[in-house]
Amino acid sequence: MMGPFPSQDMHVHSTFSDGRATIGENVVRAIALGLDELTLVDHVRVGTDWVPQFVAAVAELRGRLPIRLHCGVEAKILNIDGALDLPDTLDGVDHVYIADHQVPGPDGPLHPNDVRNGLDDGTLNREQVVEWIVDGTINAMLGRRGSVLAHLFSILPKIGLDECAVSDDQIRWLASTARHTDTTVEVSERWRCPGPRTIAAFAEAGVNIVTSTDSHALDTLGRYTWCRTTWEQADSLLAHPNGRDVHRAAMI
Repeated sequence: MMGPFPSQDMHVHSTFSDGRATIGENVVRAIALGLDELTLVDHVRVGTDWVPQFVAAVAELRGRLPIRLHCGVEAKILNIDGALDLPDTLDGVDHVYIADHQVPGPDGPLHPNDVRNGLDDGTLNREQVVEWIVDGTINAMLGRRGSVLAHLFSILPKIGLDECAVSDDQIRWLASTARHTDTTVEVSERWRCPGPRTIAAFAEAGVNIVTSTDSHALDTLGRYTWCRTTWEQADSLLAHPNGRDVHRAAMI
């Protein structure tokens, strides 16, 4: 079973990247909301040089306040081999957040608009594109154990697809890899993914599941609606396994 909805926000951005609040402001807000746990996460690329300062800013607050703080960096998957857009220096970072910002193609990341156009004009095949996304995600997990899958499948609506395009076997393969690599999966309020069918499969595989808002501003930090409902739906699917086929048919 999924258990009670957690008092946490495990993906919040700051002014170190594209967030509008400082790390300190995010922490104060989380404490005011009564959250037990918070992960400060900011976007990085291979050339990012501020990670030591970011880590130090989180470390300065950690252990002195009534909330568990974690430090994470978010990097996109670059290709089907699972390469990540990461800088060399990650000392002090608790978790790398693996993100599907673009489609991980055989030769590099593909912009969602280009993929959508390719699917529309027939130059790209839907099953092949989904396979690239799944393969890239799996290989990223294998290459960076102990990471977090950020907003899994958020790329699909951007290219005109949804989670129904991902087969049950592919979801089970993702879930078993996450379990094998100690990967955590987040349920994202901002991106409304992954859905109940996927969450239930990961939970059944024994994968750690957390909730996040992917907030870039204080007014959305720790605020959940979609995640709560989806958490309950996944819990229901775990309690009634025969309902999964009905749920999938409803999605289609």
